[in-house]
Amino acid sequence: MSALNVRSTGKAACLILGLLVLSTLPENASAATVKGLYSQKVPVSGQGYQERADAMNQALASVLVKVAGQREVLSNSVVRSALAKPEAYIRKFGFRTDESSGNRQQYFQAAFDEQAINRLLRSAGVAIWGQSRPSTLIWLAVENGGQRSIVNASGFFPGVFAESFQARGLPLLFPLMDFEDAAAISTVDVWGGFTRKLQDASRRYGSESILTGRLSQNNELFYGRLSLIFRGMNQSVAVDGLDAVAVTQLAADLVGTNLSRHYAIDASDASGNTLLVVENISSLEDYAALSKYLERITAVRDVSVHRVAGSTVELELVIDGSESQLADALALGRNLRVVSQGMQGINGSLTASSATLVYRWTR
Repeated sequence: MSALNVRSTGKAACLILGLLVLSTLPENASAATVKGLYSQKVPVSGQGYQERADAMNQALASVLVKVAGQREVLSNSVVRSALAKPEAYIRKFGFRTDESSGNRQQYFQAAFDEQAINRLLRSAGVAIWGQSRPSTLIWLAVENGGQRSIVNASGFFPGVFAESFQARGLPLLFPLMDFEDAAAISTVDVWGGFTRKLQDASRRYGSESILTGRLSQNNELFYGRLSLIFRGMNQSVAVDGLDAVAVTQLAADLVGTNLSRHYAIDASDASGNTLLVVENISSLEDYAALSKYLERITAVRDVSVHRVAGSTVELELVIDGSESQLADALALGRNLRVVSQGMQGINGSLTASSATLVYRWTR
């Protein structure tokens, strides 16, 4: 663990990242690779011993919430014990000063040991959510002064959402509200929470996770309801007199808690070996890219080549979690497209007891 002092005149990195996510609409917006899950910065009033100790504790807690995807992790007894000695999990730390505002805000920033954090969560029986995470599309109707409108990717609210979702490691998108959106959905549809209309209008963005809500603004406070639509589930929470920051934190809790239950991988729920057949691997560069691709998937513990025939590669995977979670993780990326499941391998080589996934590699 080493210390490093850093000074910066730029804006907060989390806000910049959030605005970049909001302002770009990728070709496949269903998922994003989330950076910074194992690093954190915390505002501090000084660099003394107590300020540093408190900041280390807060930074570790924030990282654990990001990696697990839910705040409930902080109530785990093993995690609570670890929070008493955060320095054991820090790889390096330092202080920086943000001079873009008049008060010259100081920050403590730390990079944590990824393997140590993962070991801690596994020992606590907590599932781990990897870097590849689905993007959540936000349809939000706000009423102010008797006028209702749909929040788009510009303005104040998206920036606040970006900060809260970034703090939880959650990719997000706001609708462009261009001609295509305006033709597909209205403020009435969003305010009424009409699920079918929301899902139809969301198809162009490629997101299964849809956060919708209606908020009435009274001075600086908001009242209403937020709902998460995901794979036939509709989970909602009331908004009762919250400011903008509290609204976005409530939204991040709703999304993070529910999606992490679906995607996070529990190492104690190991499914054994799975055969992954990948077509269209026509060069060493393709194979290297495929190997790197699989390394980023939390559910995959180990990969070995089972058989190669022409441009088809058969891989034996040792996985944590279920085959359905592995399939979900593979579906979040851009390079593997499902062909079928449950097929035989090359020349009928797979056994009946093997779970089999067949994909095609796309460049």
